Amino acid sequence: MKSLDGLKVKVKSLGCRTNIYEAEAIADSFRKKGAVIVDDGDFDVGILVSCAVTGTAEKKCRQAIRHMKKESPKSMAILCGCYVQAKPDAELLSLGADICVGNRLKADLPRLVEGVIKGELKSPLVMKLDVLRHEKWDPLELSKVNFHTRSFVKIQDGCDLFCSYCIVPYLRGRPVSRNLRDVIAEVEGLVDQGCQEVVLTGVHLGLYGKGHDFDLADLVDALSKVKGLRRLRFGSIEPLALNDKLLVALAESEIFCPHLHVPLQSGDARILKLMNRGYSPVEFASIISNVRRYLGDDVHVSTDIIVGFPGEDEAAFASTLNFIRDLGIGRLHVFPFSPRKGTRAYDMPGRLQKCEIANRMNRALEEGGKLLQRYASIWMNRKVDVLIERCKGSKLLGLSRHYLETEIDWDAKGKLPERNYKGLECKVCVAEARHGILYGALSDIKDL
Repeated sequence: MKSLDGLKVKVKSLGCRTNIYEAEAIADSFRKKGAVIVDDGDFDVGILVSCAVTGTAEKKCRQAIRHMKKESPKSMAILCGCYVQAKPDAELLSLGADICVGNRLKADLPRLVEGVIKGELKSPLVMKLDVLRHEKWDPLELSKVNFHTRSFVKIQDGCDLFCSYCIVPYLRGRPVSRNLRDVIAEVEGLVDQGCQEVVLTGVHLGLYGKGHDFDLADLVDALSKVKGLRRLRFGSIEPLALNDKLLVALAESEIFCPHLHVPLQSGDARILKLMNRGYSPVEFASIISNVRRYLGDDVHVSTDIIVGFPGEDEAAFASTLNFIRDLGIGRLHVFPFSPRKGTRAYDMPGRLQKCEIANRMNRALEEGGKLLQRYASIWMNRKVDVLIERCKGSKLLGLSRHYLETEIDWDAKGKLPERNYKGLECKVCVAEARHGILYGALSDIKDL
């Protein structure tokens, strides 16, 4: 009999892909102890993997933990992650959580829950590390596929670049990397479970291997040899990490999907310097040009921008929009500047009014829609490979290798045969692109 047999556990995450992976790995760690992971209904333990990257994210965390307590009033409530790392103990305890655990300690959660249940530990309990002083890897593992076609795999944590607006290094700590052999073993296990696509995640993926005798290029080479893995992606990669060695590895990999999310944050040289990003617009453009030299002109480059950074005038904002337009960016993620106490940008002069930030957000999002549609349109009258994720009536839905949503019409073939299409790869003749989504007819499907 396992130590947590029959315990009903609900796990929810907010924020980044790294949090999503950690939530799935936490669920897996409880499952191995005999717990039952639930999505709906009552539960005995509710766990929130929290985010504190912005003020809005913090507000959502407070709402989520309170909602979790209302959902199942007699349950044990656990808050873990960045919000715990950011807040003093008294504020955390005021939310009513029974256990609060900071970063790099999440693998201890089953042990802590068991200790509270047995009366060996008293709640409420708060546990944190000084992540700026400890180079501890949190040994979370994922052995069960939750999303049959795709799985996130965390390989790195922490950052030491200290961009002037960013609180993440203070919450996640300095860079640490997962052992290369452990990553390969986890991916092999996921593929054996039916996973077709792996997305590598980390706080700063390009720092993977720092201080070790391996790096991200070595990992790409190794994963490209994993039998049965069809697709490999990055969650996000910082521009200065895209060196020639890595780009050669990506170009030579038969499974790497030609999409890179490369955060820009601003296209204005003055604002980039204030942000302490470490590059200029000219250098960023040169990096993207080099990406295309290795991966081809069709590579999908998406990016982030921050709107309303202190001192960003209309000219700086216009420079950013012009820059991403000229650079041929596809998908654009837009975030409003969020002042974070403890960062250098918090005390910078020239903060914008909320109404002006909202106006620029709308303009940037409108531009992003145009950019995505422009990129999607290059695939008109061409064939793309799509990994099917779900069915909707007579339609098959999935993602192209270049990270574009694709809707496949089966009508020409007649009624969809009764079978599970999830995880099958097919070739689609693209007839139309609308709002950045590809529409087409099935050309060929493997294993059908």
